[in-house]
Amino acid sequence: MVMKGRWNGKRLRLVQAGVAGGLLLALVNPAPADIYRWVDDDGTVHYSSTPEPETSQRERRVYDSEGRLRTVLPAPMSPEERARAAAEREQAERDLEATQRARQDRAVRVTQLRQAYASLEEIEQLRERRERSIDANIHRSEVQERTLLRERERIRRQMRRADEGSALIRRYQAEIAELNARIARERQYRRGQQERLSAIHERLDLDRRDFQRLVMNGVE
Repeated sequence: MVMKGRWNGKRLRLVQAGVAGGLLLALVNPAPADIYRWVDDDGTVHYSSTPEPETSQRERRVYDSEGRLRTVLPAPMSPEERARAAAEREQAERDLEATQRARQDRAVRVTQLRQAYASLEEIEQLRERRERSIDANIHRSEVQERTLLRERERIRRQMRRADEGSALIRRYQAEIAELNARIARERQYRRGQQERLSAIHERLDLDRRDFQRLVMNGVE
């Protein structure tokens, strides 16, 4: 029993010595820590185990315990830089939204063109039909105007033969005024038809370009 007690005491002393030795080694060789290098606003270089004050406006270099550079922390942005960065982010978001809308519009346009036309030849055939129809309208209007002009000239001749101050003069004047209004309407109608034809050409020219570019060539 005495021998066992002595052995237990010796083992206890060995354990205590090991713990003390571990603590001593920890004090002699501390765990690796980051070393911060920074330059203050006056240009003075500092090294420390803690980051520099937040008021510094310089970049920060972080080293390990063996002096190797681990990372470089950029200097905080100035208010002007933050405002510029925010404006750039907003512009980038607007550009992205515009790009997405353009893609959506392009997809809608491709669908419309495919539903309207099967080929470029079909676009040209539609152009020819519209031209023939409008040309026919304009021709009929021109014929009608010539008829009205002849009638107006006939009434003017009658009015010149009528006695001045007679009731016929007033009737002829009313008829001529009505004919003038009808002639003006025919001319206005033809101007409208010409504008319509120009708009048709413009739209079909655009359809032709878009059909070739988006549908046939598949331009994105």
